[in-house]
Amino acid sequence: MFVDFNEMPASSRIWIYQADRMFSEDELTQIDTLLKQFVENWTRHGDQLKGSYTVKYKRFLILAI
Repeated sequence: MFVDFNEMPASSRIWIYQADRMFSEDELTQIDTLLKQFVENWTRHGDQLKGSYTVKYKRFLILAI
């Protein structure tokens, strides 16, 4: 289940991925679509998880669960 990144609890698990360059606007649009779909379908042993993501500085992908 996707929720706003700012609504994630402080105890969330975080994964940060760094790109070796800044993403273009087209890439950011594509990333947004793909990550939202991924987070919406993220499950653990069949249980729906509450998750979110954000992109910072056009270079860092941050996933939270």
